[in-house]
Amino acid sequence: MSWFQRAITLVCLAALGGCTGFYRSPEGPIGEGHRPTLEAVWAEETAGFSNLWRIYIRASDPDGDLDKVWVTFRRFGGTYPGTFVMLSQPQGAANGYIRLWVRPRGATDTVELPIHAAAEISVGDRAGNQSLTRVISFTIAHGPVPEGSVPPAGFARDNMLAEMNMENLDLRQGKG
Repeated sequence: MSWFQRAITLVCLAALGGCTGFYRSPEGPIGEGHRPTLEAVWAEETAGFSNLWRIYIRASDPDGDLDKVWVTFRRFGGTYPGTFVMLSQPQGAANGYIRLWVRPRGATDTVELPIHAAAEISVGDRAGNQSLTRVISFTIAHGPVPEGSVPPAGFARDNMLAEMNMENLDLRQGKG
C-alpha cells in the first residue's frame, strides 16, 4: 500500500470515527408520555441577508433529557432537509434562542431577495422522542435588519442555547 493510499485510509477512518463520536444511540424511555413539549417559538419576521437571526424557543421534557433542536426550512416549491443542533447538555427545560447566520446555500448575491420562507422547529430528547412541530414564517431581506427586538414575555432573552447556519436552505435546488 502506497503512502498516499495509507493517508487516504487514515483520513477516512478519522472521519468515520468523528461521525460515530457525534452520534449517540437512543437512551431512555420512549412513547407519548415521554415526549418533550415545544411550548412556544418566536422570531423576528424579517431576517437580514448575511446577518445573524435568532429563533427563541421555550421547551420542556418530562424525563429531563432534552438535548436537541430540529429546524427544517420550507419555501414555495420545496421543503429542504432538516438539521439539528445539540444542546450543551441534556436538560429538563430549554428557554433561550438558537442563533443562525442568514446565508442560505447557493446565495452568492442578493438577486433573489426577498425570500419568503418558513422554519419548522421541534425539540428532541436522548431517547429519540420528538415534540410536535411549530412553524414560523419569515422573510430574508436585503441589508441589515435592526437588532434589539425584544421577544414576548416568557422567553429568556440573553440565553443562547446553540448556533447553526442556514445551509440546508439551498437556493440552488430546482435551477436548471
